[in-house]
Amino acid sequence: MKSALDVDKMGLSKATLDQDVPQALKQDLSTAPVILKKRGFSKVDFNDSDEKVLNYAAVKRQEAGKQAPPQFISFKERYKDSKWAVYKIHVKEFEAQPAPDPSKKDAPKPPPKVKQESDYFVGPIESEDAHILDSLSQPNAFEVTVEDSVPLSLYANNDGDVVLAADSGANVNLARVIGADQFGAVPLYYFKEDSDVVTAAYDARNADQSAPTPTPQVAALTTVSTTPAQWWKFGLCIFFGIVMAFVFELLTDYYVSLHKRPVREVADGSTAGPAPMIITGFAYGMESSVFSVLAIVVSLITPLLIFNPAEYDGYLLSFYGIALVGLGLLTTTGFILAMDTFGPISDNAQGVFEMSGAGHDDPTASKGVQRLDAAGNTTKALTKGFAIATAVVAAVALFHAYVETGHLSTTGMKLEIPEIFLGLLIGGATPFLFSAFSINAVGRAAFELINEVRRQFRADPGIMAGTAKCVAISTKAAQTELLGPGILAIAFPALVAFGFAIHKPHTFINGVEYNLVGAQALGGFLAGAILSGQLTAVLLANSGGIWDNAKKLIEDGLHGGKGTDAHKAGVVCDTVGDPFKDTAGPALNPLIKVMNLVALLLAPVVIKPLSEGVLYTITACAAIALGIAIWWSKRGSLSEGLLATETEE
Repeated sequence: MKSALDVDKMGLSKATLDQDVPQALKQDLSTAPVILKKRGFSKVDFNDSDEKVLNYAAVKRQEAGKQAPPQFISFKERYKDSKWAVYKIHVKEFEAQPAPDPSKKDAPKPPPKVKQESDYFVGPIESEDAHILDSLSQPNAFEVTVEDSVPLSLYANNDGDVVLAADSGANVNLARVIGADQFGAVPLYYFKEDSDVVTAAYDARNADQSAPTPTPQVAALTTVSTTPAQWWKFGLCIFFGIVMAFVFELLTDYYVSLHKRPVREVADGSTAGPAPMIITGFAYGMESSVFSVLAIVVSLITPLLIFNPAEYDGYLLSFYGIALVGLGLLTTTGFILAMDTFGPISDNAQGVFEMSGAGHDDPTASKGVQRLDAAGNTTKALTKGFAIATAVVAAVALFHAYVETGHLSTTGMKLEIPEIFLGLLIGGATPFLFSAFSINAVGRAAFELINEVRRQFRADPGIMAGTAKCVAISTKAAQTELLGPGILAIAFPALVAFGFAIHKPHTFINGVEYNLVGAQALGGFLAGAILSGQLTAVLLANSGGIWDNAKKLIEDGLHGGKGTDAHKAGVVCDTVGDPFKDTAGPALNPLIKVMNLVALLLAPVVIKPLSEGVLYTITACAAIALGIAIWWSKRGSLSEGLLATETEE
């Protein structure tokens, strides 16, 4: 074997001609090691500044016959214009010539007899070293003829390994080759450190022979195999997304539609009071969450079947297929927006009808606007189910991007790691805290509004026009109550990421130091938030829709219609369901997306080996921000407001 830094040898010595070459050409290729298949490699782009292998160190090529200390330059500078190939050679081995007869000095020498002929493959060889093959022939022993060559290209993977690869369609078999370094050719050497680091290390070695030096790497030889992705597979993912949009609509329609079993069963329980209605509606909401999760699982697993990771060498195309499923879901956006707009229009139409006083003596008109409002409630519920599904699909794509950005695909995210499991628990709890913030905000704002209306009627029992104060209360609450949930969505991921990174060992990947524990904990956090967020969002949206339409069904005449005890029970359930279906449930969709986006933006910073002081500072700031969010959500309460109102009266 040649020395790792023996780069000046460009010709063949007599010893090589007499010993190494015959020995190499007589190798039994049936026992040679088979080149292993390598995965996850892409062609090195020397014009891409983000290609990390371009910053590796390499040994500068020296002129033939000159001896000088090795000079280290960048991988890009050394190999950008280099050309490599594997050569097919035909070798004729001749029989040994008998000793010449002294008595026949003038007799012509008989031509050498060919003992055997063989084909070999030699490589990889740089184009500047190809002349070595012309020096392999030895008179009366070997005759070497170059018959063909196969060009090689440079490939690298995410781990920073470099290989020289030939196209799989090449007409030369590269399964077994003779290493060209046995004939004096220089292999493709490189170091995974930059040239300054390697130069400094070898300078230190010159001063102290015991000083360590970076280990040189040799580019392995392999072949490229590609699996084309047919165009129809991309179209199939989009089509499947469209199909799943209808599946989500059908699921939601079953649970919230006015004439389906869940709503009718909840409405039938109104004769026993609001408690059975709440229990039954909540149970159906929980049930709908399970089937929605199963539908999302089908949506996410189908691209994995269409773009099989084993066939396409990884999950890249699979996640692209997931993104296309999301695109298919979004192709129905026009239809969804129409349904979403229909809901408020029909709701306001009923409000205008009730406030105008016109047509109240006509039972047909009253039932007409009530049914219109019920249809609007159903369409709004359908759009919420659709929005939740698209949010989860988008979050999965963002989660994969986070895993790649945080280098977690290298180390993995094993649940037995305590930080990951703890992050999973915290992430699973976050949507519940967020929902508590939202529901409490609705309660506080509603009570302030009710209290103001009561105050106005006490001050002027005949007032019916002064609503400016009430509008101001609603507008102010809608804006200020967002502070707590907004801070939560940003501060919680930062708290988990930087908090779990404190006093944790660092990991080296391709010679680069990272602190991955915090990123792993944040990955677990995101996984828990996506799962519990989806379950909670569907539960809140569908249970609220069930209670609302159960009340509409009663108002349509079931169990006596308006004014009955059954109707009063329906109103109670509708009051409970409004903050569920109109606030907390839909708000979880942006929460899931925002936390994934925040994590994706934090990932490059989280994995840096920051000092403990910086980690403590960021963690403390995130904890303080989270405490402010909780305090803001807890300021005041309904009981305190009631006591204050009673005192005023």
